[in-house]
This record gives sequence, structure tokens and C-alpha cells, in this order.
Amino acid sequence: MKNSIKILLVLVFVSLFFGKEAWAQNSLQTQINAAPVGGVVKLKAGTYRERIVINKPVVVEAEGVIIHNCSSKPAITITGKRVRLRDIKLVDCLSGKNSAAISISGSGHQLHNISVTSEKIALKLKNVQKSKFENIRIHGQHKENGIDLWQSEQNLFQQCEIKNVQDGIYLENSNHNTLIKNSIEHSRYGVHVMFSDHITLKQNTSTKNVTGAMIMGVKYAEIKENQLIDNQQNVNAQGLLLYDVHHSNIRDNTISHNRLGMYIEDSSSNTIIQNKVEANFIGTQMKKMTKTIMEENAFIANVNVIQATSSRENQIQHNYWDGALTLDTDGNHKSNIAFKADPYFLTLTSETPPYQLFFQHPGLVLLQKMLKSPDEMLVTDQEPLMTSDWQKNVQVKSEKRSVLLLSLLLITGSLFLLYIGRKKI
Repeated sequence: MKNSIKILLVLVFVSLFFGKEAWAQNSLQTQINAAPVGGVVKLKAGTYRERIVINKPVVVEAEGVIIHNCSSKPAITITGKRVRLRDIKLVDCLSGKNSAAISISGSGHQLHNISVTSEKIALKLKNVQKSKFENIRIHGQHKENGIDLWQSEQNLFQQCEIKNVQDGIYLENSNHNTLIKNSIEHSRYGVHVMFSDHITLKQNTSTKNVTGAMIMGVKYAEIKENQLIDNQQNVNAQGLLLYDVHHSNIRDNTISHNRLGMYIEDSSSNTIIQNKVEANFIGTQMKKMTKTIMEENAFIANVNVIQATSSRENQIQHNYWDGALTLDTDGNHKSNIAFKADPYFLTLTSETPPYQLFFQHPGLVLLQKMLKSPDEMLVTDQEPLMTSDWQKNVQVKSEKRSVLLLSLLLITGSLFLLYIGRKKI
């Protein structure tokens, strides 16, 4: 009996002391701490409830690793230089104002294939340079931003998927950052840029948000080949909002099915070329836009095409307006009849906002024709395009569908006649 009690006490002693040591040896932080500088850490798959800090140049491969964090502090903190983190899933169970699931500082980092479900800011970058973030999946609760940058430069965000956050990607005082092929939906602003120059937005998709992309206080931005679609979840919703934007290039974007396609204010010296503005309630609205080139854009199936006030010295020409009266007498594919848009309704509603209830009312349309605005207030395209590449693509698809439908009808009719003929025989 006494021997049995001694054995039991020994087992309890071992479990209390050496058990803890065994757990510590298997913890994520212990595995990371044991890695040499420049080494590769392959974390053991499993579900962990701990926070980790990576503060030296190592490669951390975490396939099959899930971290549950129920702390107000970040689940993962990355500092220093050249940290590489791959294939990890993070689930946060607590919210916190301005707190982050992953906190990052330093330079030369690479994060790939990271999944974050959190009410916090998913990735918070402060003073981060020359880092790459690829295939990041974020699912929030509309409380905080998905990816939040502050004073961070020369970073690349590519193929990230962000849903149900406040702002998908938020940049402030962060220059020379590039966003390519990211997808953002069901948020407030898809992309929100504040006081950050030399920003590149290319081939991103922003849909079902309040605003597809808001760009404010920016110079030398490149906004091209993006899809800003179906952003109409709010009375103030728009596809692309440009405020205090200068010397920037907005090109080859598809801006469609938004309440307001493009809103441009207090902006100058930009080029807006070859964009497709389609099926928006208001195609484009401009206030105090100056010295801007707007050419070869296609305005198709918008309820109200364009409105402008206090805009001057702009070069608006060679755009396609589907509602324009056109006549090409010299065969140069440009109309000899100028297209003019009257800002009468915008001016009227800016002074008396309740008049918006009478938008497109026959009486208001008649009043606009009777009380025309002065010529200098009109948006005028002296040589609108007769057709556009966007329109041609739509026509080709429509013609193909028509030919296919006609072919099917003829085949069906022929088979029916053969069947009737055989029955008579």
C-alpha cells in the first residue's frame, strides 16, 4: 500500500513540473525562439491559445496551425526585419477599439496565405516599409478596418479578400503603396486613402460597399483597371470618390451599377481616360474640377449622365454619350454635333436639397429647358464619339445572342415540321 502511494506521488510530481516543461517545449513561441536567425520554423499543426512575437529574420511555416486569441492584445506581433509568415489561421474572440489581431512594424516582411476572423483591425501596420502581403483573407464584423496603414511606404497588397469590415484597406500618410487584384465587399469604403501620394490601385474589385474607393488629399495616384460595381448600399453611395486629388491618372476602370458613379471635387490636373461609366443613377458629378483631361470614356445607360458646377479649364472631348444626338459628316467617327449637359438640377438641389424628390419630374425637366444655364456652366463635349469599344463589345454579344436564338428557333421549327409531316404519312 505504501509503495502504491509513493508511486502516485511521483507521478503527480512529474506531471506538475515536467508536464509543464513538455508543454512549453511544444508551444509556438518556444519553437520560434529556438530558431536561428535566417532559419525556417515549421510549426506543429494544431489549435493553440497563445500569443506569439516574431522579432527576428526567420521563416515561419504554419500549415494546419489555428490560433484562438481571447486577449485584447494582438495574437501575433511582428517587428524587426525580414519576417516571413505563411499558412496560418487566426480567430479572435474579443473586440477592441483600435486594437489589432496582427500588429506589424519594421521592413522587408512577407505574409502569405493568412486567414483572420476578428472584430478587431485584422492587420495593423505602423512604420512598415518594403513588405509584401499576399492572399490575405479577412472576415470582420463591420467594427474595424481590414488592413490599416499608418506612415508605411513601398508595400504591396495582392490578391487579398476582405469582407464585412469598416474600411477594407485604409491608408493614411503612407506613400508609394501598391494594391493589386484585391477583392473587398460588404464594407463601408472598399479602399480609403488619406493624404498618401504615389498610390497604385490596379485590377481591384470593390462591390456592395457604401463607397467603392475614396481617394482624398492625394497626388500622383494611378487608379486603373479596377471594378467598382454595385456600391449602392447607402443614400450617399458611390463607385469612385475623388476629393482634393491632383496629377493623378484614372484609366480603364469599370464603374457600374452604383448610386453615383464618379464624384470629383476640389481636384485638378488629372487624366480620366477610357473608363466605362455604366448603369449608375448619376454617371459623374463634378464640383470645382479644373485643368482635367476627360477623354474616350463611355457613358452608357446612366439615369442622369453628368452634372458639374464651378468647374473650368477642363478638356472634355471624344467621349461616348449614349444619349447624345450625333452626326458624322466627314467619317472621322466623331460627331459634328456637340454634347452639352446642363447642371441646372444640381445647382437647384444644392440650394434647396428637398427638390431632389422631383428628380426627372416632367415639370422640372420642362423648367430646365425654359431656364437654361449659361454656356460657361455647361459640360460640353465638342466632338463626342459615334461609338465606343465598350459599346461595340455589348453589340457583338447582343448580335451573337440574337443569331443563336434565331438558329434555335429555325432548328426547332424544322424539327416540328418534320414531326408533323411524319405523323401525316
